[in-house]
Amino acid sequence: MDWQVLQVVHRLGATPQHKLAEHIGRQRSTINGAVQRLLASGWLARAGRSGTGRGRPAILLAVERDAGCFAGIDIAASELHIALVGADGALLDDVSAPLGDDRTLPAVMDQIDLNLRGLLSRAGARPDRLLGVWAGVGGAVDHHGVVVTCASLGWHNEPLGDTLANRCGCKVLVQGSAPVMNAAAEALMGAGRDAESLVYFHAGRGISARFVQRGQQLAGATQRAGELGHVVVEPGGPACACGNRGCLEAVASGPAIVESLRRLPDSGLPASVVKLVRDSNGCPASKIVGAAHREWSGEVGDPLTELFSRATNHLAMGAAMAVAAYDPQVLVLGGYLFENNVGLLDAVRAALEKMVLDWDTRGLDVVEGEVISQNRAVGGAAEMCQRFWANPRGVVVG
Repeated sequence: MDWQVLQVVHRLGATPQHKLAEHIGRQRSTINGAVQRLLASGWLARAGRSGTGRGRPAILLAVERDAGCFAGIDIAASELHIALVGADGALLDDVSAPLGDDRTLPAVMDQIDLNLRGLLSRAGARPDRLLGVWAGVGGAVDHHGVVVTCASLGWHNEPLGDTLANRCGCKVLVQGSAPVMNAAAEALMGAGRDAESLVYFHAGRGISARFVQRGQQLAGATQRAGELGHVVVEPGGPACACGNRGCLEAVASGPAIVESLRRLPDSGLPASVVKLVRDSNGCPASKIVGAAHREWSGEVGDPLTELFSRATNHLAMGAAMAVAAYDPQVLVLGGYLFENNVGLLDAVRAALEKMVLDWDTRGLDVVEGEVISQNRAVGGAAEMCQRFWANPRGVVVG
């Protein structure tokens, strides 16, 4: 019963105690007993009073932010990023630090330990109240948390999951570079924090969608729900890394757009874009796409118009598929293709109006993501927070 009360309070936010019985379907005396135990153990806190009328204001209950926390650790090629999220889903703090020359697992673990303890201290959180840790690397990871290979770190068959679990004393989830963690972050602290349901549609290096309903993310039987990037939208089109041809990701992702730009003659591109596209040092795809979008005039006959009209149409198709499949309250558009790109956001919104059934009566809110799209540590910490609240009974007794 205690964990059920906590789940409801976490989902609803600050809630009058008498409302809990309605949501859980149990007698008030039973609910009152659980509330008292949770207040005494520090899981719940009184968060002021509600109401301004003649009646006695009700005491509001909320999850105690300091009851525990979740850490996200992104081990990049040359940097370490760590973020902390409180038990209530709020971002507490984050830090970035360069990796040392020694990139072996023991050396990296020492750096993680040093930076994580410093971050916990700065946030006023106790190390023994870590409820879960997410770790991400740019490589292949098996379901036991073993990094099978990570070229940027020179790792092969390194037991990152078990090593972190032994150091941190809590559940650990290790994932590679493919999963999109921002759906959890947007649902907890971003553009979808007030929504019962949302779809996070991500377009950057890859394309995918994630669905969150009442704080719980739909992952699917093999953790691959929402991989819309590998739906074929142009049969016989460009080759995709998955082995198919004409996948959404192969025609509308950041790298796909850059490849299309490279095939255009220099005379068809603005000089600023040509310089980035032909950069022998390998300019990041996000920078090239952003520069090209800023130069896109929309005029008929402009080579960029044909290129971006095609990409926009395909991105809208992917987003429309996600809306049709999940029927969310909010559609969050994220990833570096949408970040600070009002023109693309507006174009996709306009295309969606023509593609989505019953658009006028659906009431769908299409918004830009608020969480920094490249901060996987924040997204990972939020993911662990969501996983905890999907089933907190293992920690909260009662």
